[in-house]
Amino acid sequence: MRFFILSIFTIAFSLSTEAAPKKIPPARQIDLLVEKGLKAQGIEPNELVSDEVFVRRIYLDIIGRIPTKAESERFLTSDKKNKRNALTDELLDSDGYVSNFYHFWADLLRARTAINGNNLSAGTGRAYEMWIKAALRENKPYDEMVRELVTATGHSWENGAVGYYIRDYGMPLDNTAMTAQVFLGTQIVCAQCHDHPFDKWSQMDYYHLAAFTYGMTSTNNLPENASAVQAAIKKLPKKMSKEQQKELRRAFSEILKPVRFNNVVSNNKMPRLPHDYQYDDAKPKSVVQPASIMGAEATVSPSEHPSESFAKWLTSPQNPRFTLVMANRLWKKAFGIGLIEPIDNLKDHTVASNPELMTYLEELFRRKDYDMKSYLSAIFKSKTYQRAASLEEVPPGTPYYFPGPILRRMSAEQVWDSIVSLIKENPDAPDEEWVLDGKEQILRRQLIGEAVYDQKPGQFVRNGLEILRVQKELSVKIDEAVIKLNEARETNDLAKIREASSDVREARRELADQIERRVYLEGIEKGIEVASSKKQNDDSTAFFTELVSTINQEGNGDVMSGMEALIDKEGGVVRTLVRAMMADERDELHKSRVDKSLQEIEAWDVKKAKRKSYNTFKSISKNMVRASEMPSPAPVGHFLREFGQSDRELIDNANDQASVTQALTMLNGNVAFSVANPFSVFSRNMREGANFKERLDNVYQTMFSRPATAEEFKIFSTAWKEDPEAASISSIAWTLLNTRQFLFIN
Repeated sequence: MRFFILSIFTIAFSLSTEAAPKKIPPARQIDLLVEKGLKAQGIEPNELVSDEVFVRRIYLDIIGRIPTKAESERFLTSDKKNKRNALTDELLDSDGYVSNFYHFWADLLRARTAINGNNLSAGTGRAYEMWIKAALRENKPYDEMVRELVTATGHSWENGAVGYYIRDYGMPLDNTAMTAQVFLGTQIVCAQCHDHPFDKWSQMDYYHLAAFTYGMTSTNNLPENASAVQAAIKKLPKKMSKEQQKELRRAFSEILKPVRFNNVVSNNKMPRLPHDYQYDDAKPKSVVQPASIMGAEATVSPSEHPSESFAKWLTSPQNPRFTLVMANRLWKKAFGIGLIEPIDNLKDHTVASNPELMTYLEELFRRKDYDMKSYLSAIFKSKTYQRAASLEEVPPGTPYYFPGPILRRMSAEQVWDSIVSLIKENPDAPDEEWVLDGKEQILRRQLIGEAVYDQKPGQFVRNGLEILRVQKELSVKIDEAVIKLNEARETNDLAKIREASSDVREARRELADQIERRVYLEGIEKGIEVASSKKQNDDSTAFFTELVSTINQEGNGDVMSGMEALIDKEGGVVRTLVRAMMADERDELHKSRVDKSLQEIEAWDVKKAKRKSYNTFKSISKNMVRASEMPSPAPVGHFLREFGQSDRELIDNANDQASVTQALTMLNGNVAFSVANPFSVFSRNMREGANFKERLDNVYQTMFSRPATAEEFKIFSTAWKEDPEAASISSIAWTLLNTRQFLFIN
């Protein structure tokens, strides 16, 4: 009987298993939908690419550089099953992914090191950069990223996401346009001034949307300071004239200058329609309340700030644009063209080139809970991605059906980072010098903020009056120096111009020093006193508790003597204290660099005759770091800017077009010289005693992940016979770096 029951159960289980639909992996489902679309158009898919083409493409697309010779050989010689999928997962989990996709996000968010026009904002710029990289490193879901951005408040040293609002400092209406373009894929900016001429958006729609985040105020001051100052000014024994109050505010501005562009606060301020509003639905200057402009109506709760309601509405899976826009953006990142183009000017009648595929990708991204790595993994593992690139240019407005990716030119960052990988080992590791510099930039702002923001109103005003007095004394010096400078310019006396400019700088340095010693030091000492008293030991004193520990080390356990020793050093109070707090990390970095150099000298047998080349290599290496580990955007004239790096003024403003200056940079710059240095990775790959064919293959395997073809060997052999110099490492490198084959993603 038991045997009969077991048999029935087994048969039933077998039937139910056979009846259940087999789950299709996402990559395969993508392929089926693409193939269906191609068949409907009568288009054949491109051939699958070889492993040599795939390995170079996947490295460039995921980590933003070509593979090293060792990396490509490891992949090409592997007999692992599904080795393409395994490599895809490995690269998505690497530092290189963070570096490459940082540029994707920085271009979207217009992230800059000097985030709002000058170096005063560099602390926030670095904090914003670190926040983006941390989000990528921990694979923060896309919807969570966006929620944190649009609700970000606080100080930059506590919450780097405030860079989102500080990027549009004092321009909340402009920030609304950027938010709509990046996350909703619609260019609503025209509606800021009038009803949109080419879309359905009215000017009222724009102000309704802006009202959600209008109260997210980027400020040089905190509300409690501003109100305290006003209250204190009113209580001064002698009433101050408007001019005196203006001068006092200038003094406060000087005190708070180093922490400008570092704070975002939320208030309930709502926008007003402009004075020339011309439509019948409201009167000019009317206050506008928040309301969503598409999909379900946003629920605005009295218990939370409107930005919180906005974040919920914006990132909702039911929002008709939120998922669609990023699913399409990431698809374009992999294929070079979106299913919907342009990717950020969607309208109600917009249709994807393959609607069924677009719907599936949207659902897939939602189903994966906005896990960007998982979503990208499905795309990169598809056969569609692994097909040969289409060589024909797609005219604007023409649908593309994806027989394979399109042939793309490398971005400026990909070219630069590929060259870095030809010179340095371990090119993807975050640059320790850049990381420490960022920490110090942020720490300086935090130290000043902690010293000033906690001052009581009376103390803050007394400090302002004291700095006002110093300002008046120094203004005489500055005025005299400016007059002297103008006179020198009239006579074009360069020596006097330099002298007068130095006088102006010296007077301004003196003002900054007086502010540090009279204002910041007072706040720092008060914070140290509270942290040392042990009466209060919580999050509010954590920063000064760490500072006390540093000072104790300097003073052998005595806070007072340690403080005196530090502030007596040259370089300013703040800079000196920050250096002390970072000293251990700086020492560790210096030691690791010395150890590395000693190891290299021994391993590479750097004798006296080779020392000059080695020193040149070390000098080159210092500047050859990933594009994500240097000021962003690079200065005008830098290699990256010449090759089209975005200036981050507009969304997705990078340029991948060739130019004469790019050709001149490659032909006449020091790139080939740097690559061919005897101690670069590229040169050390060359085996001593190798014949010409082996050397040429080595070069091709390093730069293209394959040996030279017979035709390529013939071309270089002929050149070698005519001029032996043509076979030198530097000549071959120079030649290949200037080919379209190197600069394109095949």
